[in-house]
Amino acid sequence: MRAAPVLLALLAAACGPAPAPQPLPSPAATAAAAPKSSPVTVTLLYTTDEHGWLEPSELHGKTRGGVAELLGRLVADEGHCPGPIPEGVDPKDALAPDGCARPRTLLLSNGDNFTGPAISTYFRGEPMARAMARLGYAASAFGNHEFDFGREQFQKLRDLSGVQYLAANLRIADPGLEKALRVAPFTIASRLGIRIAVVGLAPADTLRSAMASRFEGITIEPTEPALDRAVSAAWAEDADTVVVAAHECPDVLAPIVARHPEWKLAFVGGGHCHKTMTERAGDVPVIAPTWRMHQYARVRITVDPTQPPKSRVVSVEPALVDVEASPNAAPDPPLSRMVRHSKEEVERALGVAIGHAGRDIAPEENVGQMVADAWLAQMGGDVAIVNRGGIRQTIPAGAITHGTIWGVLPFDNRIVKISLSGSDLVKDLEAMPKIIVAGAKKGPGGKWVLANGKPIDPGNRYAVLVTDFMYAGGDGAPFAAQDPKPVETEVSWRDPVIAWIAKQQSSPSAPLEKKLAPRAR
Repeated sequence: MRAAPVLLALLAAACGPAPAPQPLPSPAATAAAAPKSSPVTVTLLYTTDEHGWLEPSELHGKTRGGVAELLGRLVADEGHCPGPIPEGVDPKDALAPDGCARPRTLLLSNGDNFTGPAISTYFRGEPMARAMARLGYAASAFGNHEFDFGREQFQKLRDLSGVQYLAANLRIADPGLEKALRVAPFTIASRLGIRIAVVGLAPADTLRSAMASRFEGITIEPTEPALDRAVSAAWAEDADTVVVAAHECPDVLAPIVARHPEWKLAFVGGGHCHKTMTERAGDVPVIAPTWRMHQYARVRITVDPTQPPKSRVVSVEPALVDVEASPNAAPDPPLSRMVRHSKEEVERALGVAIGHAGRDIAPEENVGQMVADAWLAQMGGDVAIVNRGGIRQTIPAGAITHGTIWGVLPFDNRIVKISLSGSDLVKDLEAMPKIIVAGAKKGPGGKWVLANGKPIDPGNRYAVLVTDFMYAGGDGAPFAAQDPKPVETEVSWRDPVIAWIAKQQSSPSAPLEKKLAPRAR
């Protein structure tokens, strides 16, 4: 197999709707007969960590992304065939490109599709699922956030999106649950008569980076042997080419793939790291576009079906494409209308202003510090610990609303109050790098002290505020073993933040950032 080098294409973006997507047959299904003469080129289109970003957003000073904008780009530049128009949305001016009787593109996601800004999170991911159906996604790796709204809601979102979720390393003990969730190791799609096997992979840290209680009865098997089994099974289904969508960073995946040239993979899509990454494993490109639909990977695979099995891929041409505004690709009108309607609904529900920022409150570290400080101020206690990964966006300049805080804290977490010995508290503060702390800091000599400057006494006990995610072991937190009888407050982690911001009575003349503690500015 010859693989062309990665081409970084900074192109523009926009979108529009069109014909229905081609359903994925099951791995055992018989695909259309492959051509038997000249080589055929099919195009994979690949995004990752969409996280409910239906609207465009800023990246490095440029406006990028948006579901309507992405679809316009895929239709105009890639010849992609959209899926059905969302129910109840005016279909006027929907895109309908030529050639959709024989589609040549396959749109894949790397997972973590739904949890993010309030426009998706408030509706438990449903607007994003409808957008994915319109975009024509065929399959997605199973990300660590697919159960953020619970197992039953995941099933609803899966059905709304029409997406086949894939994870070769996900093992489900209960046959009934396995049947309900319908997460497969791989699937096979046919494009222009070429059988493309897509193997999926969940991240190895799923049970540490998601709410563990939602994964009861589910285990994550080691990555390498799970991939080995699934790739072998995919080839056994008479695939013309095998690709992988793995919810892991490319620098984790590349060494694994490099050890297995016998897998004969054409492309490995990564994700989970929320940034653009390009690696190679021998001839195999291992690529992750950046998140929030700001970028997609285009992978053109040329296949000669007359060659022996595992030797049919002639060339692989990968590129990364930035989703930016383009005069040549207009946003999809039906998707634009759907996004606008969802935005209006969430603004009616969460648009109550609670404060004002004179400038962006950023980066996420500063926002997290404000969150931790607000917890202590509103709920009491000695120390508050926030997991840094839970803070998902900054606070933009202008009016701060309930919806702003839903976007900052999209996950459905509750605050838990635990009692820790001073020795355990210090040990945790030292050992957990992914946390933001209020009420404690390092004093002179590197010793941990409370906010009042008093040293943390190893023999004393301290009231500590954490989320139920962390208490259940998220991010490797040891809190459940240290306090088996916590106080489960049932208070949403957003509520004290909203109450604290409202109490500051910030305004354009007295913006919130001037009222923050120095570390949170």
